Amino acid sequence: MKRTLTVEVHTRVDVAEALAGRKAKAWGVAPDHTLWWLADGGREGDEVLHHAEDWDTWERFALPREAPDFHFVQPLPGDEVLLVNARCSYRSEKEHERNAWVYSREGTLLRALTLGDGIADVQTTADGQVWVSYFDEGVIGNRGWGRGDAASTPMGADGLVRFNALGLRQESGVSMALGLEEIIVDCYALNVASEQETWFYSYTDFPLVRLRPGRPSTVWQSPVRGAHAIVVSDTHVLFGGGYEDRCELQLFSLYDKGHQRLGPVARVVLTDETGRPWQPTRLEGRGAWLHGAEGTRHFRVDLAELMARAAAT
Repeated sequence: MKRTLTVEVHTRVDVAEALAGRKAKAWGVAPDHTLWWLADGGREGDEVLHHAEDWDTWERFALPREAPDFHFVQPLPGDEVLLVNARCSYRSEKEHERNAWVYSREGTLLRALTLGDGIADVQTTADGQVWVSYFDEGVIGNRGWGRGDAASTPMGADGLVRFNALGLRQESGVSMALGLEEIIVDCYALNVASEQETWFYSYTDFPLVRLRPGRPSTVWQSPVRGAHAIVVSDTHVLFGGGYEDRCELQLFSLYDKGHQRLGPVARVVLTDETGRPWQPTRLEGRGAWLHGAEGTRHFRVDLAELMARAAAT
């Protein structure tokens, strides 16, 4: 991709003060684009931090000291908060390890769920859908899952699964979207754009797939290999990262010269207020917004802005 588009993006919020020297154990972006962090509290118990763009302070609540480690944090309806550990052991046909815990905003444990092993990402919707993507160990099996009997079949065998807020599996349309000859070995990127639209991008052939209930899925063949974030609109997709550069951003049109295929638009370079290129340690796509964090500094950028800049230059 020869063309380069440079866009200045300011720091949206710095979580350093709220963390107060503690390690950030989990990070998530909600359907309403508010931010969720989980701070390591050590023996005192971990603390959940929540921030919206126009807030001057962080909403906080402490978890019980006996709470396990978590890697993902997402809100659920009714002021509930879902915290998920990426790893989960199969114990027996009648007992699975609980690796997803739902808390109230006061830190009270409401229920514990099993979402399976090898979780790559978790994104919820405003109406309580829980989309879970899996990396290869969650698809093929590990930690007792995938021993050959039906009872131990990995929960993530499809690569991407939709649950409800109680942890019950729901129809997702993933297998039908890919066809009989394609499978997800590793779901590299997930973007739950709304209650009615979910996108994913997966290994081995890296198709870009759009799922919409009641409508045929749409699949694009992608020239990008190893991206770990996708940002989407009806006309464009932004890929974040790749095998050669985890910070690289590449913008494509979804329809090129009237055909359903990805057309290269520009390589995108985001700079902060000092003019230094962002080197994000985290990237997440939520609909048409790219969310990123470099250390404790968080930024976000609207895909519509990038498209407008590209059209003007």
